[in-house]
Amino acid sequence: MNETGTIGMAGTMPGASAVDVIDALLERAAKLKASDVHIDPRASDILVRYRIDGEVELAGSVPKRLHEEVIARLKILAGARTDVHSVPQDGRFKADLKEGPYNARVSFMPTYHGENAVIRLLSASLAGQCTFASLGFTPEHVALITKAMAASDGLILMTGPTGSGKTTTLRVCLGLKAEEPISVMTLEDPVEYEVPGVRHVHIRRSHGVSFASGLRSALRQDPDVIMVGEIRDEETAQTVIHTALTGHLVFSTLHTTSAIDAIPRLMDMGIEPYLLAATLRLVVGQRLVRRICAACDGTRSVGAEECAACRGTGYAGRCVIAEACEIDDGMRDKIVSGAPVSALRDHAALAGFKTMSQDAGEKVDWGVTSRTEALGALGA
Repeated sequence: MNETGTIGMAGTMPGASAVDVIDALLERAAKLKASDVHIDPRASDILVRYRIDGEVELAGSVPKRLHEEVIARLKILAGARTDVHSVPQDGRFKADLKEGPYNARVSFMPTYHGENAVIRLLSASLAGQCTFASLGFTPEHVALITKAMAASDGLILMTGPTGSGKTTTLRVCLGLKAEEPISVMTLEDPVEYEVPGVRHVHIRRSHGVSFASGLRSALRQDPDVIMVGEIRDEETAQTVIHTALTGHLVFSTLHTTSAIDAIPRLMDMGIEPYLLAATLRLVVGQRLVRRICAACDGTRSVGAEECAACRGTGYAGRCVIAEACEIDDGMRDKIVSGAPVSALRDHAALAGFKTMSQDAGEKVDWGVTSRTEALGALGA
C-alpha cells in the first residue's frame, strides 16, 4: 500500500497474496490510527475504507480475484469457520504491527457480492496510556468521577450512543480500581480492552449466557468491583441494581441521549424509584468530537505543503465532550418522589451541573474542536 493510502500492492505486484494484502491493510490502518477497516466486495473489485477519527475515508481497492482468499485468511486469523458463508460470524486475533501490538475484532457479513468484513483495531499499548485528562474530561468531571469511584458500593453509569467512547472511559476507571487491593471483574460482549489485574468474562449468548445470568454467577467469585458491559433489558437492570445494593461497586453503560435521561430510562425498565435512588451515584454522558490539528491549527497545510499530521483534514485525534450528573441527596429525594425529568434537570442545574452542550461550547472557545464538530456530535 503506498503512502497516499491507495492499495496498489495486489494490483501491481505479480503474485501478491491475500496475506500480503491483509498485512498491508493493517499496517497502513495502524499508521493512520484508523479504528476500523472496511472490506466491501463489489461486482468488479473489493472496496477498502478506513474509519479515522470517526470519519470513513476511501483507501483504495483490491482485485476481485483475491476476495475469497482475503476473507478466508481473515477467518483463519479470527478463528471463524472458513466453510460457512451464508450467516454472520465474529472473531478476534492479536496483531503485532510496526506501530505496536493491536487487538483486532472481525465481523463477517454475507452481502449480495460476497462476504463483507469489518476489522476493529484496538491499540493494546495506547489503551493503557489513556487518562481522564487525555480523553478530554475537565478537572470538574474528573473530580466527580473520582469521588464516585471512591465509594465501596453503588452504580456508576456511562451513557451515550454507540461509538461515543464509553468503553474507553470505563477502561480508565477499571485501570485505576485495579491498582487497589481489591477484586475487579468484568462481563463484556465482547471483551475489547484487557486491563492488568482485572478478570474479564466474555458473555456468550450463543451458549445461553446473558449479562444477567453471568452477573449472578460472577457474584460467587467474590468481586468488589464489577463492570457490566451494557444494561440492555429489564432482567439485567434488576440484577445490576441488586448487585449495587449488596456491597459492590458496579460500572455499566446505557444508551441514552443525556446523563439525566438515564434515570427515567431505568425506571422504564422496571427499577423502583427508591432502589434507583439508593444505588445510583453518578451518570456520565459523552460524545466524541475531532480535535483541531495541533500541527497546522486546523488550516490543513504547513507552508505550501499539505499538513502531514492531519492529511489535510484539519483534524487529528478525538476527545470527549461530556457531562457528569452527581446523584446528591436532593436528586435522590426527587427520584423517590417521581419528579418529572424537567424537575431533575432544574435541580441538577442549581447544583452546578454543566451540560454536554456547555462543555462543547467551552472546548470550541478553547480551540480544542470546531463549532461544526460540536454541533454534529450534539445532533444540532
